[in-house]
Amino acid sequence: MKHLLKSREIQGEIFMLFDNSLWALFPIFVILTVSNVSAIFAAALSTLFAALFFAILITAHKQWGEIKVKKALKDILIMTALIGVLFYVLIFIGIEQTTAGNASIILLMEVFFTMVILGLWKKEKQSIKSVGGGILMVLGAFFVMFKGGFQLNQGDILILLATAIPPIGNYYSQRARKQVGSNMIMFVRSLVAGFVILGIAFIIEQPPSLIDIQNSLLNLFITGFVILGLSKIFWIEAIHRLSITKAISLSAYAPGFTLVFAYFILGDVPTLWQILGFIPMVIGVYLITEIKNYKKSNQT
Repeated sequence: MKHLLKSREIQGEIFMLFDNSLWALFPIFVILTVSNVSAIFAAALSTLFAALFFAILITAHKQWGEIKVKKALKDILIMTALIGVLFYVLIFIGIEQTTAGNASIILLMEVFFTMVILGLWKKEKQSIKSVGGGILMVLGAFFVMFKGGFQLNQGDILILLATAIPPIGNYYSQRARKQVGSNMIMFVRSLVAGFVILGIAFIIEQPPSLIDIQNSLLNLFITGFVILGLSKIFWIEAIHRLSITKAISLSAYAPGFTLVFAYFILGDVPTLWQILGFIPMVIGVYLITEIKNYKKSNQT
């Protein structure tokens, strides 16, 4: 039994490794996309591309029968409203107003909010060490957002608010995964969220021209198929095998890759405040997830 549990955790860690490598590119491709298409339209079109990706997978694996599992539908729709719509709308608007580096580092606050919300909700147990780790994460976010002054960037604030949403959405995603597969969960989420966000976009934004869409088509495709598509399969399979807190914690080093990618792709040079914020946040993640204790348990 212990061997099976270890294998399950190792599988979850491998899924997170693949997820992290793709998710690190997310802020960069959002910035590239919103340079031609407004934020909410970009979110809608990318999400609909993701729905197409999952529809292809479901067809290839002959999984359409899972759509009849009504027991999972409520959990999927709750997760869709929280993550598929609210989270991604805030993220796309926020990234449009900040840098890829700032966005990726502030997104780590999802670990802090996961600890707090699921702890208070009594869905996952947290240790005393988590308090110290949480304080360090808040300190890191402070460095990144304030940059030595007191003029807050609206985009940073929106991304920070967005990171408080996924912990609850991920809980319902975990519940849905016990009933149906990742592909069906993400297809329903992407399809419903895509059309909801598209409706919102038509109400509050000017529709992009056909030329603008054509200029952003490759970025929309990569964002939808690869980042919102393939990486989310890795994510759901990871939280199917790991606690939500541990799964999120394993993405702690993704912002480091984002800073590197942003330098080579966008020409963004990491700032001192980003580095000062990144360091305590990674240490905070380490404390929250008790990596030392985890390693010891794997050696017994």
